[in-house]
Amino acid sequence: MGLRGKFATALAIAAVLPLAVGLIVLQTFGFRHLLATKGRQHEAEAAALARSLESSVESQAGNFWSWIAADPSVPEFVAQADTVPADAQATKDLEARWRGLSPEDPVLKSILTNRGSNSLVRFAGAHRQVAEVLIADNTGRMIAASGKTSDYDQSDEEWWQIGRSLKERGMWTDELHFDESAGVFSLDLVLPVYREKSLKGVAKLVLDVTPMFQRLRPDSQAGGGRLEILLPDGRLLARGGKGYRDVGKPLDPDSVLAVRIGRSGWTLTKPGDDDVEMMTGFAAIQSRSVDRQRFEPGGYVLFSSPKAEVVAPLRRQILMIGTGAGLATGFCLLCGYALVSRKILSPLSVLGQAARSVSATARLRKDVTLSDDEAFALRKTAEEDLARIESIRTGDEVEELAADLGIMTSRVMRYNRELEEEVDAKTSLIREELEMAREFQTALMPSLAPGFSVGQVRDPMRLGFAHFYQPASTVGGDFFDLIELDEHRTGVLIADVMGHGARSALVTAILRAVVRNHVISAGDPGKFLGILNRELHEVIERSHQTLFVTAFFMVLDTKECRAHWAVAGHPSPLRARRSTGNPPQLLWTGAQRQPALGLLPEVNYQSSSSQIRVGDVFLLFTDGVVEAENPGGKDFGIQRLISTFDESLDGPLAAMPAKIVCEVAAFQKRKHHDDDVCVVAVEVIPGAIPEIITDPAALTGSVPSGA
Repeated sequence: MGLRGKFATALAIAAVLPLAVGLIVLQTFGFRHLLATKGRQHEAEAAALARSLESSVESQAGNFWSWIAADPSVPEFVAQADTVPADAQATKDLEARWRGLSPEDPVLKSILTNRGSNSLVRFAGAHRQVAEVLIADNTGRMIAASGKTSDYDQSDEEWWQIGRSLKERGMWTDELHFDESAGVFSLDLVLPVYREKSLKGVAKLVLDVTPMFQRLRPDSQAGGGRLEILLPDGRLLARGGKGYRDVGKPLDPDSVLAVRIGRSGWTLTKPGDDDVEMMTGFAAIQSRSVDRQRFEPGGYVLFSSPKAEVVAPLRRQILMIGTGAGLATGFCLLCGYALVSRKILSPLSVLGQAARSVSATARLRKDVTLSDDEAFALRKTAEEDLARIESIRTGDEVEELAADLGIMTSRVMRYNRELEEEVDAKTSLIREELEMAREFQTALMPSLAPGFSVGQVRDPMRLGFAHFYQPASTVGGDFFDLIELDEHRTGVLIADVMGHGARSALVTAILRAVVRNHVISAGDPGKFLGILNRELHEVIERSHQTLFVTAFFMVLDTKECRAHWAVAGHPSPLRARRSTGNPPQLLWTGAQRQPALGLLPEVNYQSSSSQIRVGDVFLLFTDGVVEAENPGGKDFGIQRLISTFDESLDGPLAAMPAKIVCEVAAFQKRKHHDDDVCVVAVEVIPGAIPEIITDPAALTGSVPSGA
């Protein structure tokens, strides 16, 4: 985002953010307050009808208590019936044939025409809201009723079981339900019948509550809302404006749970028959005399209105306020942006363009990709841009910034030219010194094998040597040396200093000096490596550096036809024999627990020996060969080195190291190695014939470094 975009964004945030926050606050808290106010109104409407239903139920309960108090025949009859012992088998038989009993059957007639039933019939006739009334004794047998019921034995009915647990003058109402045969809504009222503090039976009054549902019709006082009766299982029993019948479609489970938990309040619901979100006030239909912790209400009265209609007035207000504020904010934004663009952004744009052009001069240097004419053109463009910066005139802080930037740019360009000249001079000097170090390091490497006087040595075999050394940079940390111990023994040392570069090259020079100081002890490879380790450890410890050197030293005795060697953390060399067809093998297998040079002050290195024969070829190498990686991250590896070494056995010894290094470079698929590479080949060949071979160099079979 450019400076113009940032200014525009800042202006937009400064103007729009307060407007957005205000609208959000108005939307959030305004809606919340409005919903809470309307919710309480809806709750009051629902509670009014619920209290009306509760009062009607409590009134019928009071009428029943008053009736049995005025007419003691009912409790006396129930108490008398309680003295008759129950016959379980007789009760079961009568229950089985109860539905088939005619009105003239003596048993049915004795129940419906006794003095208790007669009193209940009179009570039902005096109270039109009572559709049916019956009384069962303590065993569940029906002993009095205003009409024939569907069952004789009431002991398995929930109302009878709950009625027996009620206290004196207690009451319980069942759920509201719709009686399809009678076409009315009914509510069962259960009352315990006590006499002398003892429960004698349970009475059930079936109340016709259809007249009470007249309040479900919408009226103007309800604000056009919808009244409904909800059962505890989530079904809508009745709904105003749709007739008095079972609506059949339940409320969504979340809304039902909110109603059942709250019992009185308001919530937002989605009825099952549409997707319109409703604001619903609710109140439980449950008498205050009922244990509310123990019994579920018989139903709930809901008063609902579409939420969209409730919040519509506030939405219109918010829309009007938002539109007006948005137009005013947009006008202010345009005016502010025009002012900022004319007085600030346009001058800064010119200044920025000039500064970017001047900054290109930082790339002006003696580069092979730039001709003199191109460099001159870039410098001339930079000078013109500098003049453009100095010509900015705005009369404010932007002009001061342009002046300061012009001074700074001029100094930077001059400093850049001086710095480039200084860097070029120092770079040239460093290159000369590194080239000298490279030549010096190359000079430390043996260029010829140890020479022997022709005619004086009559050993059965002699040695041929060839090597290839290539550092990862100008100088490296790999090192090898050939040590002439006497006319029969020659020592071959190969070492690899940790890392590469100038520091490692310095360690190789130190190692070369230490080796030459202790040539007299080189006859024993293990002892010789121990001396080198001790000397290097003292130097490294004084320098406070962390360095180590892996090394392998082998002494070849052409008279005794044996090889003696010791190792200090270096990879195992390979050994092969020409013209046998056998693949090369590692000089040893398994781990050699001999630490590298310089790590510990005192180490006893073990020497090993082996018989040598004419045709034996030893290949010594550093880890830069086997650890070379291709672009896929795969190492060259010891197996690929063995295969390459085996193929090179068909050619001359002088070409063997170079061939191996070329294979490594081809595997890496790049010109430069990541690590120093050093390969030394030693071959055991037949002894010299003095009168035929006269060239000492040819006698040793040596090749120059890098061959």
